[in-house]
Amino acid sequence: MAITTLTLIIIILINIVFQSSILPYLTLFGFMPNTGLVLIVIIALRQGKYYGGFFGLGLGLIQDILFGQAIGVNALIFFILGYTIGLIQDVLDIENIIIPILSSALGTIFYNFSFYIIMFFLSVDIPTEVMMKNVFSLEILYNVILAALVYKLFSKIFVIPSLRFGKR
Repeated sequence: MAITTLTLIIIILINIVFQSSILPYLTLFGFMPNTGLVLIVIIALRQGKYYGGFFGLGLGLIQDILFGQAIGVNALIFFILGYTIGLIQDVLDIENIIIPILSSALGTIFYNFSFYIIMFFLSVDIPTEVMMKNVFSLEILYNVILAALVYKLFSKIFVIPSLRFGKR
């Protein structure tokens, strides 16, 4: 079953409600998972670069409007992340659980690093030690665990049809 635009909008709305109401109570050492990033990784791996890029752009704009310091920062980073991860859809076997886990870990590092670089150029003063602590943080572990769970859930819900010939 293909993911439609309506399905993506519903996923974005559920994510925004979940991230703003429940996740602040699930922090561990001051870190909470970035569910938006995990969803972008999963959508990009399952649907490709265009769905991943535009899903990231839409989710990033909504997050910037509701929670961001500057409008467009999350949208830009999420768009680049979704498009880039969507590029590997045709190259790698996306049914392997290691691919979304590794993509989520690398995506979290890319997101945090890019966010602090962009904020630096927007003249937001962030100490280097705070930046390095947040780039390589516990959020990576949180996102990896969440990516494995969400990927399993999405692979059950959004089944990619395939033809099989011969014995099972």
